[in-house]
Amino acid sequence: MSTLTHTSNPVHFGVDVAKAELVLDLLGHTRRFTNDPKGIASLLKAVTKSATTPFIICEATGGYERALTQAALNKNILISVVPPHRVRSFARSQGKLAKSDPLDAALLSRFGAKSDDLMPLMAKDSRRQQMDELLRARSELIDTQQRERCRAEHRNNPLLEKMHKDLDATFKKHIARIDKAIEALVVSDQDLSKADAMLREVCGVGPQTSRTLLAFLPELGHVNRGSIATLVGLAPHDKDSGQKTGKRFIQGGRSQIRKVLHMAAVSSVRSNEVLKGFYEHLRTKGKEFKVAIVAVARKLLIYLNGLMANFLKKPVVA
Repeated sequence: MSTLTHTSNPVHFGVDVAKAELVLDLLGHTRRFTNDPKGIASLLKAVTKSATTPFIICEATGGYERALTQAALNKNILISVVPPHRVRSFARSQGKLAKSDPLDAALLSRFGAKSDDLMPLMAKDSRRQQMDELLRARSELIDTQQRERCRAEHRNNPLLEKMHKDLDATFKKHIARIDKAIEALVVSDQDLSKADAMLREVCGVGPQTSRTLLAFLPELGHVNRGSIATLVGLAPHDKDSGQKTGKRFIQGGRSQIRKVLHMAAVSSVRSNEVLKGFYEHLRTKGKEFKVAIVAVARKLLIYLNGLMANFLKKPVVA
């Protein structure tokens, strides 16, 4: 697991990621590497030679950053993938309007050095990596299937209706194959299987919720309640000004996890007596449905984090 301690004194290295190229800001100097195993290995060698504790900062780029991320984790090098909007907001606050690959890499270095809330990613074992990829593919298939079903509602041509039915059956077949592959991965690992079973013992938590947590949130059970809520994007943020007290809001985080926790929260308020009582209490206080459900999802996540900490026999810092 990659951890960042107060004594590590990391040096931040910004990397601008593109499909074919990685642009590294190496202590004020620009270096370019190919975005392939050889280039990534050279980049990691460069940062480890330049600092005792290197901390790589890059943006989420739709998947082009994943090879770099995994290679860094395999080498126990700290790395964080940040949302692009945070970096652009930081650039505007610094009066930086120009944009180029070297400038973006340097900007990422400064952003990392000045941000005290960046958490390095945590490494996953090979089975969790495979679950991650399978679940992403499953989600994409379901999204495409839903779009096709919406289009089919407006089709009256017999040929097109037949094509839609065939296509829908194909989607169902592929989704079932992925579910079977995920099940096999879980069963093949004793610790993963036990963790999955433990999470599913909680009323309202089904297989998709538990396995999404295991695949996309390796930090579960390793960090405190505030950090886990922030990672998922369920931590409430203030919106006050002067005498005005605004509504609290959530933002950012890992959308895949937030989506399944939302569904689990909706299920829990029907079947989980503790969370049902919590939800009804919020509603009697005048909280809107969405606000109450987010609060239930956050409470559920924090409870599952504690369960996982006990399972790992790792006390979570309050």
